[in-house]
Amino acid sequence: KLESRSLTHKLTVGADDKPFGSVTTHDVAEALARDGVAVEKRAIELPQPIKTLGIFDIPVRLHPNVTATLKLWVVKA
Repeated sequence: KLESRSLTHKLTVGADDKPFGSVTTHDVAEALARDGVAVEKRAIELPQPIKTLGIFDIPVRLHPNVTATLKLWVVKA
C-alpha cells in the first residue's frame, strides 16, 4: 500500500534554484500523516536531509524484515 503512494514536498528556492531549507524525516512523516498513513519518523531511513530538487526513493522500515520504498518529489514552491 505504501509503495503505491508518492508524496510531493515544496521547497522555497532562490534565484539560482537553490532551495532554502531541507526535507527531513519529520517532514516526510507529517506528509504521510496528512495522507492518512501513520509512520514514525524513526522508521523513515533518510541518511541526511534532502537539500535539492528532484525525485527520491525513501526506504520506510515497517518491520525489521519489511521495508517499503516511498517516492518523494521535491519541487519548487
